[in-house]
Order: sequence, then C-alpha cells, then structure tokens
Amino acid sequence: MILFTPGPIAMDGETIAEAGKQSQYFRTVEFSALMLDCGRMLKEMVNAPEDAKTVFLTASGSGAMEAAVINLFSVKDKLLIINGGSFGKRFTQICALHDIPFVSIDVAWNEAFNPAKLDPFANAGFTGMLVNMCETSTGQLFPMRIISDFCARGNICLVVDAISSFLCDPFDMKTLNIGAVIVSSQKGFALQPGMSFVVIANDTFEERCKANAPKSLYFRFVDYEADMRRGQTPYTPAVGIINQLYEKSLRLIRSGGAASNISAIKALAVYFREQLSKKTGFDVPPIPLSNCLTPLICKNNNAKEIFETLKNQYAIYVTPCAGELAPFLLRVTHMSRQLKNSDIDQLIGILAKM
Repeated sequence: MILFTPGPIAMDGETIAEAGKQSQYFRTVEFSALMLDCGRMLKEMVNAPEDAKTVFLTASGSGAMEAAVINLFSVKDKLLIINGGSFGKRFTQICALHDIPFVSIDVAWNEAFNPAKLDPFANAGFTGMLVNMCETSTGQLFPMRIISDFCARGNICLVVDAISSFLCDPFDMKTLNIGAVIVSSQKGFALQPGMSFVVIANDTFEERCKANAPKSLYFRFVDYEADMRRGQTPYTPAVGIINQLYEKSLRLIRSGGAASNISAIKALAVYFREQLSKKTGFDVPPIPLSNCLTPLICKNNNAKEIFETLKNQYAIYVTPCAGELAPFLLRVTHMSRQLKNSDIDQLIGILAKM
C-alpha cells in the first residue's frame, strides 16, 4: 500500500513501533514532564514566542478549528474568512453556527488568490481573520506575508489553520504575528489521527481567551492552559499519540527541525510535478501550490474511476474530492518523508496510461 493521501500519511518505522506499545497511565509526574517537553518542541517548530500557550486537544483538525473560533471570538467580533474550498467553507459554517459575524472572501478552486480582494475590507472594523494556509481541497497556498501585513495594519487577530501545510511549507509564527495556529497529528507529523494542537500567542490568549466565555465544557482553552502549566489536560488525552509526538518531535529537531523536513517534502513535490508535466496528460490548476499536495485535473471527468483503479489494482491511494469537484479533480499528496521517488515513478507510470 502506497499512501499519497493527506492524512493519515505513511508513518516511519519508529512511529509505528511506538504506536504498538501499551499506553501508560497519564496522571503522573513522568507523563507531565513528557507533555511539557512536547509543548516546548511544538512551539519551536512553529517558531512561537516563548510565552505562547499550547492546547492539546483529543480531536480532529475540524474540532480544533471550532475550538479556536469559539475561544478567540464571540458575537461582538467581526471576522474575515478566506474561503477557497471545503475548509475555508468550514470556518464559515462554524461562525454561522455560533452567531459570530463574518464576511466570506470567496476564491474559486482554480483561481489564484488576488490580494486586491482584501482592499474593500481595510479599516472596516474587522477584529479577526480566519485562513487555511493551504486549502486542502485544492492545494492552494495563500500568501501569508500579505495577509499578515493586512491584519497588522488593521489590528486584526489572525488565526491560521496550518493543518496541511505544517512541516511542508515555511511558517513562522513570530514573523507573521499570528494570534493562533492550528496543526494536527496525522498530517506533517506523520502520526496516527486523533489529536490536534493550537498554539496561541500570549497577548491573544490574555486579551481574548480569558475574556471570552464559550458555551462549551470540553473546548474551554482557559482550562487547558491552566492544566498545561503542570503538563496535563482537563480530560483524557490520546496518550499513545502523545508518546508518538514526543518521539517524533525529538527526532525531527535532532535532524534539522522544521526546515529540514520542509526541504525534503518540497523535493518530493517538485519531482512529482516535473514528472507529471513530462510524462502524463494531466493538468494542474494555475494557482500557487503548497508543497503538501498537487491537484490533478481529470479532463474526462473520470476522477472516481482513476481513484478506484489505483486503489483496487495497484494499492495506491490518492485523494478524491467532494461536491462539485468530485468528477474532475484528484489530489496527490507529498506530506510523508516515507515516500520515495520510486513511488512517484510508479504512480506517474500508471497515470501516463490513463
């Protein structure tokens, strides 16, 4: 089985071995020390300020997206949302559900984001912006420096879903003045699914999380922050995934940290795109792409057929799309360092015949 999927992604042998161990009891000083180390390493990998807060949630990325929104914003806020696909839309759904006022900046699946779309909203009373750094449904990588500068000029709290782009594209929480960033276990970390992590700048936490009162018991960040001071969570964490996170984070940092991982993933993406262009008839949308994945346009509207053929005949898994994109768009991801050029060559060889 070869996984060109955006999570779970192929795990390395050390992580698989860790996943097979008996989970320990977690209300101990030893586990607390492990959790605190994980928090420190996570902040290092996103280059967060030293006093930033870390929230460890036993939840999918969508759970963390909702948790971040309801802890940082309320009905008193006014948000901008860059809506470039399924996950941008998810932010709009969360805000609508919780009665948080917002304006959606819509970007078509094959439309490169134009920074001029921001111009009508300058100095218009917006207090927050939500953006998926990479819109996973299309692969578009949004221009974070431009978005960050826009937010800085308007004193807008910027919240970034970096779930797909984490450890695949350069990211710097300090430089971009990010209020909060969201990542998940099954993407760039290459761990099992089940946990998400929110890193929150200290001033954002003090000004927003402490002043807010979300209608949620499980997702109250002030409770997580209080428990994390002693290396714990308010509710039972996914202990096995935290063990994997600790072991993998240590190895990532020792082998060059986020920059080294990003370089390796970029090399896979570049190689795939070069071979795709040279050897197949598939086109790619004319948009800025994340290193994490490449969207393929299926000209004969046979995306489902290609997906099923790859899965059933070759045990190769690519990623289908949902909704209106389903007939003609597939996604091939490059998130795992377990992928080799030989895996890409095998996939390219099959696609060339389709």
